[in-house]
Amino acid sequence: MKTSFYVGLIMAVVACNAPEASREEILAADRAFSKLSSEKGLTEAFLAFAADDLIKPSEGQQPVFGKEALRGSLQGANAESAYRLTWEPLRAEVSGDIGYTFGAWTRQKINATPSDSTLYGNYVTIWKRQADGSWKWVLDTGNATPGLTTLPK
Repeated sequence: MKTSFYVGLIMAVVACNAPEASREEILAADRAFSKLSSEKGLTEAFLAFAADDLIKPSEGQQPVFGKEALRGSLQGANAESAYRLTWEPLRAEVSGDIGYTFGAWTRQKINATPSDSTLYGNYVTIWKRQADGSWKWVLDTGNATPGLTTLPK
């Protein structure tokens, strides 16, 4: 009887910690995604962390459906030649194999004067756990803001 109690207790503790572990995994994936964008460029980062069945809406354009379409869209736009995009997640939630991050992005023009070189915005990325246990984004969208976003205290 004691053994059953302890097994049940251990299973309950593990189950309670699983969402927090998944939340930390998504935050780590989002931060690694941003780091790769800063180091290797937008195209490489977006493709490395993208799920095959992604949806990428963009202001004033039709959404992009699928990783191969995204590759063509990013390469056609020559995305990294003019600016560097980085971001920091401010919040993350997970339920099962789906989660999201919300955060603030900064877009800096390369070789521009400080007065016209930086734009700010928010983003929401929806993540899906893959068969290998990794997290890939399935939907990513955002908007511009007048300054860097912080969470209310």
